[in-house]
Amino acid sequence: MNYNVPVVSLLALALILPGCAGKKPSAPAPEPRDGENAVYYWKTRFDLDDSDMSFLKENDIKRIYLRYFDVDYEKNPVTLEEGIVPVGTVSFVSERPTGVEIVPTVFITVSALTYIRVHDLVRDAAGKMVQRLLNMSSYNETGPVREVQLDCDWTESTQETYFALCRAVREVLKGENAILSSTIRLHQLRLPAPPVDRGVLMLYNTGAMRDPSEKNSILDAGSVKLYLTGEPVRYALPLDFAYPTYSWGLWFRGNEFKGILHRNDYSDGSRYADAGGEGSFRVSKEHMLEGHHLIPGDLIRLETSEMQAIRETASLVSAAFPGAHSNIIYHLDSENFRHYTQDEITDIYHY
Repeated sequence: MNYNVPVVSLLALALILPGCAGKKPSAPAPEPRDGENAVYYWKTRFDLDDSDMSFLKENDIKRIYLRYFDVDYEKNPVTLEEGIVPVGTVSFVSERPTGVEIVPTVFITVSALTYIRVHDLVRDAAGKMVQRLLNMSSYNETGPVREVQLDCDWTESTQETYFALCRAVREVLKGENAILSSTIRLHQLRLPAPPVDRGVLMLYNTGAMRDPSEKNSILDAGSVKLYLTGEPVRYALPLDFAYPTYSWGLWFRGNEFKGILHRNDYSDGSRYADAGGEGSFRVSKEHMLEGHHLIPGDLIRLETSEMQAIRETASLVSAAFPGAHSNIIYHLDSENFRHYTQDEITDIYHY
């Protein structure tokens, strides 16, 4: 997420990019789907290389959930001006792949929700947010917008505001002949369903990432089982399911979580030493990595999306949610995919 942007009111969001205000997509909202393979794209440059295009073709990908921007709260330290702003906006390098639907996806922070609630900006924020993504889609020729997805880790304390925002966004999208979907985290299954048309159950980030004693916070089937007992789960939305294929290094100094490292190779014995197996490494030489200053004694816990954990989780999901659905992989990245065979990728989509 890029915070090095000027603080502007969300009122100005729709004016940042050229577009065709008021232009309605001609395509109708999609019908209920089953087995339509999809993938998330969570980078700030939509730039598809040959490996990405091969993945889309070989796996018959129908939709890309493309993160357009985050909505966050910021306060300018100089002018003290505050507001909700778009950050980390994606830039388009590649054209939309033929036959693949682009689903604009927006991540909303809890601090942005709080600002929206305090300043009574639900309707205004919804309208400007939708207008901005429509303008981006039109300007970059990504095809008709048939679905928009909101991603937010809401809790009981922020649920009312998030649901109000969903209702407002959904109302705007009806005029565009599009539907609204929302990500659903496992802990949110125990809360009321948001007022949207579909949900995507996120089957990743299931553990305590900041806990130095955690084994694998990306996906642990035991953690998933706490929420899915094996009996059909009654949930008020049709759900699709998202599985992880990414890796990361979690950096600790003592018991303090310091950050996420995207490097997944710590075999350089001059800088790292095995810290007892299970993918943990001790920094043995001071150095810079991805803009971070690492010192001897720091711990890096390398976590991966293990295929066995995905299989066990998929079995739990199949028992808890029988019926039609689509599977989504998070996220499109050829570096991550090289750790899986094509048969394993196929398995993920066919669960």
